[in-house]
Amino acid sequence: MSKENQIKEKELWATIPNSKGVDRAENLISLSHIAYDRGDYRSALALCESAKDIFLSLKEQVTSHALLHVYEGITWSLKKLNRDAEAADTAVKAATVLADDDKTAAISLLREAGRSYYTAGEYEKSLDCHRQIFIEADPEITDWLMGSDYYNCGTANIELKNYADAVSDLLKARKSFKREKQPENVYICDEYLALAYTELGNGVEAVTHGQKALDFAILSKRPNYESSARYYLGAAKVLLGEFDQAQELIDEALSINAHLADPDWELAVCAYKQLANILIIKGQTTSAQEILRRVKTLEENICDA
Repeated sequence: MSKENQIKEKELWATIPNSKGVDRAENLISLSHIAYDRGDYRSALALCESAKDIFLSLKEQVTSHALLHVYEGITWSLKKLNRDAEAADTAVKAATVLADDDKTAAISLLREAGRSYYTAGEYEKSLDCHRQIFIEADPEITDWLMGSDYYNCGTANIELKNYADAVSDLLKARKSFKREKQPENVYICDEYLALAYTELGNGVEAVTHGQKALDFAILSKRPNYESSARYYLGAAKVLLGEFDQAQELIDEALSINAHLADPDWELAVCAYKQLANILIIKGQTTSAQEILRRVKTLEENICDA
């Protein structure tokens, strides 16, 4: 911590015993900022919680912006402590508190809750939050935000294996990002669309979006993008019976992934399993079994303890 912050923190603590109401809460929030900046997220959380209690007891004297600020502090402190589900619960409660006074702030908190639930693996709750945003009708919605909301719905649906719903959401997200001229986000939608269509057994659409994703990945010269795009396109090609092309794409995906500074091992597992599947179809069962044996070892090494 800088000497300036040390002095400021000492001065702020000196005001706490004699301060009351909103002034006390604001001083606690300032202290929480200092604690957060030095990585003391537990203290930052406790200070924000204390400030929140004061604000709620004096709600008629407190602006919705001030309430939003303190709730955001609680949410971000919880996220830093890897307590994402609690962070999401807090954001949902805050959205309820702010719903009447500041609709835009409430919707912003619902977005944050949806993202935190997703990180926590609570995909149904994540989807509920993002769906609620559309019901509330954000008065400040933009194509960027709309694309993000539909994208978040789409990825949650993929985790829930609701692939048809995922396709619907991702196509809407893609249109919004395209209007915003955001090719990287369009690429991400195309990859997920290739995955969803593959799971639905629609090889034609899967290949269409997989090829679009690969085209962007090559043009952007992003090896990590190219690796995953080649894998998804290869998986889609299997549905069309284009096994030689599929094998070549997946081999290239694995090669690129292996040379990344931070290889995607989960992608590698999926790609090797798909490669084994292709070899089985081609009658090369022994080679496929050897790949699956190795993949099992890799899965044991990367799975959660």
